[in-house]
Amino acid sequence: MYNAWPHRHGDGSIHYTHCCAEAIDALPAFEPPAPPRNPGGRLRQAAGAAAAALGLATAAFWVTMLSTPPVSRAALPPDGDLCLNAGHTVRTVVDAEIARRARIGAAPGQAEFNRLLLWTRSAEGACAAGRTREALRDFKALEQMIALRSARFEHDED
Repeated sequence: MYNAWPHRHGDGSIHYTHCCAEAIDALPAFEPPAPPRNPGGRLRQAAGAAAAALGLATAAFWVTMLSTPPVSRAALPPDGDLCLNAGHTVRTVVDAEIARRARIGAAPGQAEFNRLLLWTRSAEGACAAGRTREALRDFKALEQMIALRSARFEHDED
């Protein structure tokens, strides 16, 4: 009775007892205690992960914004904005023609005017996108087209 008898279970656990070998089979197998359940632990982990992801996204946004701030034309001197200066004549003529056509309703040469308007908007879009050379070339061609058109109308009136 003083000697320890090992008892091996099918799950690999071993029990030692001072009882007889025949009494060992009647003993229950050893099971480790279950860890305590914490239902709020997963929720806190998920909330922590979401907060970390939000913090990382915020940091990435501000690093991007501070490293390459948006460019504004407000800081340019009035004579420094080539697109604004080049397109001023074209915009003035187009805006006046739009107002005139709005008053009249229908005017001859609508298809030609639509092409002029589309080309003007395209040049303004190129200016806004920073494609200054393309925009300046388009505005110069538009000014020539407007000059030819006005010369043609003056010739028709005479």
